[in-house]
Amino acid sequence: MGTIRVEHHEEDPIATVVISNPERRNAISREDAQALADAFREIDADDSVRAAVLTGEGDAFCAGIDVTSVEGEPTADLIDRSFHAAVREIATCSVPVVARLDGPAVGAGASLAVACDLVYADADARIGFSFVRIGLTADTGATWLLPRLVDTQTAFELLASGRILDAPEAADLGLVTETTTDLDAVVDDRVTDLANGPTRAISSIRRLVRRASSNTLEEQLEAEARAQLEAYHTADSSEGMAAFLEDREPAFEGR
Repeated sequence: MGTIRVEHHEEDPIATVVISNPERRNAISREDAQALADAFREIDADDSVRAAVLTGEGDAFCAGIDVTSVEGEPTADLIDRSFHAAVREIATCSVPVVARLDGPAVGAGASLAVACDLVYADADARIGFSFVRIGLTADTGATWLLPRLVDTQTAFELLASGRILDAPEAADLGLVTETTTDLDAVVDDRVTDLANGPTRAISSIRRLVRRASSNTLEEQLEAEARAQLEAYHTADSSEGMAAFLEDREPAFEGR
């Protein structure tokens, strides 16, 4: 069995992607990163999936690159087709992705976590962009993701120091959505709510939010108008409006 495992049962709207290398604290090789990218491409193409969870097996989320697996000279192309592809597929997936941190997320593992839409962490989890601690610059999208979550100075400080944050401090900074002592229950509740929501509207919100920082106000307003027209013609929009008028809970089907 490979390091990347996808758990998805027929008729289940939620897919769970598990990084399974507990002996190495779920560190991933280039091949694992490519498999992770492939897993999210498949989720993106599967109309039955309406939300996804990314987690690690055991007591860690992901310890970053598995340095024991590195062979030969790295190239920009190799990095782009492996670790960067994984972050790209998570960030551009058409369904919301929830990160479940039951332990440390370090280096590339931290980037994978914050590439997700929501990050829920055990109270004892830790997160850190520790590339500099082994003499490397930041990659896996960290320099793009972090300034969108924290201010530029804080992003630089976290990357330049490689400082490891505990979960409450990460939550205070905005890197973690919520910390909890009942991680499974919280993640299950949140991802179920997302999966039962109007999938196409949520996907549209995801795209709009991701692109907002590079748009002017006028560009963003135009993008919102186009997206709203598309949403208006979905079955879920009709159901949502009918439910509102009939004073009942909507039963969205993701169409």
